[in-house]
Amino acid sequence: KIQNPTSTTHSNTTVSKGPWRQSGNSHLLVDKMSQSNTEVNHQNKNDEEDPLLVTDLPRSLSSDLIEQIPEEVQEAILQLIDVCQAQNVAIPTAVGSSLLKALSDPKKSRAKAAMNFSERLAAEREETRHNISEMAIVRQYRELYEKLKVNRPDISLRVKNGQYKFIERCFQDDNGERKDAKTQRKETICSVTAMRGLWWKLKHFLSGSNPHTIEHYPVKNINLFFQNGKSYLVLGGPGSGKSTLLRMIANILKEDNNHELGGTVRLNRFGPKSKEVVWSNLVGYIDQIDRLHPFLTVKETCEFAWRCRTGGTHRLPLMGGGPEIAGEIQRMDEELYFVMIVLEAMGLLGVKDSFVGDHETVRGVSGGEKKRVTVSEMSVGGFPVLCMDEISTGLDAATTYDICKILGQANALNKYIKIVSLLQPPPETFALFDELVLLNAGKVIYSGPVEDVVLYFESLGYQLPERMDVADWLQALPTRDGAKFLKDPVGNDENNYDSIPSVAPTHLTADELHEKFYESEYGRKILDQVNQEIGIVNPHLQGNKAVEKWFGSKFRNGSYKSLKLLVHRECLLWWRDKTAIKTRLAQDFIMGLIAGTLFWQGWEETTSVFGILFQSMFFISLGAMLKVPPQYAVRGILYKQQDANFFPTWTYVVGRSLASIASSCIDGLVYGSLIFWFVGLAHNDGASFGNYIMFVLITSCSSVGIGLLFSIFSAVTKDRSSGQALMSVLIVILILFSGFTVQPTIIPDYWIWVYWINIFAWAFRGLAVNEYDSGKYDYPSGVEGMTQGQLILSHLGFVDRNGDPYTFEWAGYSILFSIFVGLLSIFIASVALKRIRYSTGLTKSTRTEENEDANSGTTEIVTEMPFQKANLTFRDIHYSVTSSIGHEKIEILKGIDGVIEAGKMTALMGSSGAGKTTLMDVLSLRKTSGEICGDVRLNGHPREELSFRRCTGYVEQFDRQSAALTIRETCEFSAKLRLESSDPAVTKES
Repeated sequence: KIQNPTSTTHSNTTVSKGPWRQSGNSHLLVDKMSQSNTEVNHQNKNDEEDPLLVTDLPRSLSSDLIEQIPEEVQEAILQLIDVCQAQNVAIPTAVGSSLLKALSDPKKSRAKAAMNFSERLAAEREETRHNISEMAIVRQYRELYEKLKVNRPDISLRVKNGQYKFIERCFQDDNGERKDAKTQRKETICSVTAMRGLWWKLKHFLSGSNPHTIEHYPVKNINLFFQNGKSYLVLGGPGSGKSTLLRMIANILKEDNNHELGGTVRLNRFGPKSKEVVWSNLVGYIDQIDRLHPFLTVKETCEFAWRCRTGGTHRLPLMGGGPEIAGEIQRMDEELYFVMIVLEAMGLLGVKDSFVGDHETVRGVSGGEKKRVTVSEMSVGGFPVLCMDEISTGLDAATTYDICKILGQANALNKYIKIVSLLQPPPETFALFDELVLLNAGKVIYSGPVEDVVLYFESLGYQLPERMDVADWLQALPTRDGAKFLKDPVGNDENNYDSIPSVAPTHLTADELHEKFYESEYGRKILDQVNQEIGIVNPHLQGNKAVEKWFGSKFRNGSYKSLKLLVHRECLLWWRDKTAIKTRLAQDFIMGLIAGTLFWQGWEETTSVFGILFQSMFFISLGAMLKVPPQYAVRGILYKQQDANFFPTWTYVVGRSLASIASSCIDGLVYGSLIFWFVGLAHNDGASFGNYIMFVLITSCSSVGIGLLFSIFSAVTKDRSSGQALMSVLIVILILFSGFTVQPTIIPDYWIWVYWINIFAWAFRGLAVNEYDSGKYDYPSGVEGMTQGQLILSHLGFVDRNGDPYTFEWAGYSILFSIFVGLLSIFIASVALKRIRYSTGLTKSTRTEENEDANSGTTEIVTEMPFQKANLTFRDIHYSVTSSIGHEKIEILKGIDGVIEAGKMTALMGSSGAGKTTLMDVLSLRKTSGEICGDVRLNGHPREELSFRRCTGYVEQFDRQSAALTIRETCEFSAKLRLESSDPAVTKES
């Protein structure tokens, strides 16, 4: 029984328990308990839990039970919903959800279409929440936690008066325009604007003028409240402050003289500066860029994160005791229970043994699956608050929906806080979240339940168009385009616009929307919650030493356990990079073969021996230099894991260093052995096999030491090019002061210190002493008191202060010095990686927006280029690969047929991991591994590789562009390579 409300803000709905009844030609829902009235207030919809208004309707209806509900009763439900819509009566959340459950799928779609946005969204969210709670994996996890007697603390996150300010210092040119060398737009690759910027700074410095300072506020006056068990969507256009807000919550924003963080962020009673807890153990952050090791499998990636974040145990500080619980925890540890359940929830069990991969080194999982791996890696870490920054970057709408739905499942499992920022979520993804935080120009203009956002902005005089996504509408409201969404009160029924003033509403600016929100009931409630005094929310937390240790200690594992994990991971990564190992082996063998045959049995010639010893050290130094560039590629992974407190930084550097010993041993054994035996260095006639062992040890240890020395540059330089430039300078210095180019005895005193700290010189001296003081050259030299070996060493300057030639123990000293340099380099690299941080990729939200008028005044030129149309057909396409860590065959494409006609745009669709990219790679001849079979034809002719590549283009999902080229130069370069220069349509203007 529905009554027309007498007030626009209240509606009286009388609902009853009882059977379905039919009366006359109208189908009604009859209530046997007419004494029960439920008052629904629109402004109270943001309450945490609405009471169930209909308790007789089952929480879940099976398809068989739905089929038993009479058709006329389902039609009555549809009529009831139509009446509510016609009379502008809001259907309560629980009622709408229960009514939808009683409908078959076709009628359910009709019912959703008839409901307004708030009712439909509330019903869908209630249905989604119920479906998630009834999932087998969720029920299993819930029962297990009840069995383990886990006490979950109530947590809440408060942001009070949060703001972030950075100061821009700039000068003015002669025309009075503001100039900043860092923000100059380059017109060509040869642009000299950076030099102009330096000139402006120098000129103003010499003239004594101070730079102008401009204050920017990415976020300002932020007051927000987040409650456990809920998922929050942070919405806003580019530059609205979404990423800054999440980074502020995670406490990873840059702070210095030009960057200032204001306000407070507290989780219960703890803040980022609290000594009782480590904030990064409470709040996790996921960047929109996937930073993962390509040679680890999906399971290994998550398992490593779990072992680092939990110490390798499922025992929690607020967990019960007893032998039964201890046995259950031991079983869970052995089975990696939580890792496997997260992989199952994320839909990654099918690819758990596949490499994560990347688009350059090794084949791996799809882009959508890789994003799920990124989310899973941090989800197993057990963060009470998890911030996810634009995780939809590079994903399709279906994959984004799947991931957000999975996050809802995860929230149902652990009752934590999930904060996700998205740029343009589709409607079905938007409906998955509990609450919405809407930002514009760094300010909050709405924060509350997602189902109330439309009603809120309608109360301000705006109207949601019928065929427009809510997310797009909300992002357009604060802009100039928002004026076209204003309601027009003239000619409309007052029941629909009774909340609008008698005069036409005016478009509100972002500042006005910000003020209006905190004046509203939603804003006042948040301010009350933010200013509320927080004490001990859960009595189990007070005085619990285990809890204090769990969140108060920075790392879950001790130093030894962390080092063991890192050594195992780094050795595994080295071993799986088979291409690098094979390339290094081939390089050592070929160079050893060439150099060895060039100096074949030349041990009798002193110049030949010293030449090959110097060449050996030079080759080893170049090989050590090649180990550094890959370290830049994984630096972003280290930064992410540093922020999440996976391990101490020094354990990572030590683990990486120990893993590099294997590569250095290859250099010493393969290259060193070829050189030693081909040249015929000292091993007989008074020498021994020990001289060969010493030769290999010196070359291997110096390779390790020089490699670790060069690794410092990967920690202190911004990118690979600058690091390689500095390493090249260092190599020149090492060679110049090695004792070969210039003899040690004639190096000036003011430069001799460089010789004595030069690892190259120590290794070269050790190799020389190992050869000429080996016993093979102990015959008389013609100089009294000196053997032939001692004489050679003296002539080449390898003598001490007394003029005596160095003895054999100096070969051992060279090994000790290499070890010392390696340890010192590890220390310096550890400190540098901990204290120096470089950005490892710009997110879309942090990029500077281009000037809207940048392209004004350009002339459009229309060019017609006729071309031959082509139809593409393919039949029975199969593609299979070998498993990443096994030998079994995995078939990815299974007999694909298709016809793509000329002049038609064809959409290739499918879920994440369906094989879309693989099919396009196969058709475009981009696959170089695996087994491919099938027939591909172009205009009925079999595909011929050269002509097919000539007449097709392929836009891949990963951007590969030259960073130093402008957009115009990039397109121009491609056009000149692909288009016929003789074509009359190809001109400089076109």
